[in-house]
Amino acid sequence: MIFRKKLPYLFILTLLVASCNREKFDTEDSDFQNIYNNLIDDGNDWEVTMDTEVHAYDFILSEDRTIKSIGYQSHSDLTSTEYVIGILNNIDSSIVYSEGHLFNSDDISYAIPSSTVNLESGVPYTISRIQTNWATYITQTIGHGVRTDSTHYPVSNGVLTITETNSHDYGETNYYLTDYILPRIDLVFE
Repeated sequence: MIFRKKLPYLFILTLLVASCNREKFDTEDSDFQNIYNNLIDDGNDWEVTMDTEVHAYDFILSEDRTIKSIGYQSHSDLTSTEYVIGILNNIDSSIVYSEGHLFNSDDISYAIPSSTVNLESGVPYTISRIQTNWATYITQTIGHGVRTDSTHYPVSNGVLTITETNSHDYGETNYYLTDYILPRIDLVFE
């Protein structure tokens, strides 16, 4: 009899747990968000992990685009510390964009570049989130991401194709962390 009375509560609790978004995006509808959400829908786990100073992914666009905003979620201890968002042209190694931004820790927030950032189709780029001012513990450099491996790449949606990911300390490239996790660095185009 007691079980029958608690059954509706158990059912509601089950529905609530099942409906959790598993750290999926629920904001703007960008190509990156669709890739990220699709990886989660395909059974890949999201995590708050990777205590490295640089979280990055390589990408190519199928059409020229201008960046409207860049999204990221800060570690709770670093909300008053800027993260450098950098975009590198991988053909000529030129820096296309590099600027420090503050981000919220409760959820992803978006920064608008201070100048126009135009990206050309067919050019391989790397976008990086860089945090070298991590205070006391390297663990404060962790970030949100979806667990992946090399079989997930390339992955595309709309005009965006992500070809590789990497996490490493600033000034280094640890290739053993290639394609380990897709960092939640959202690119929103105009």
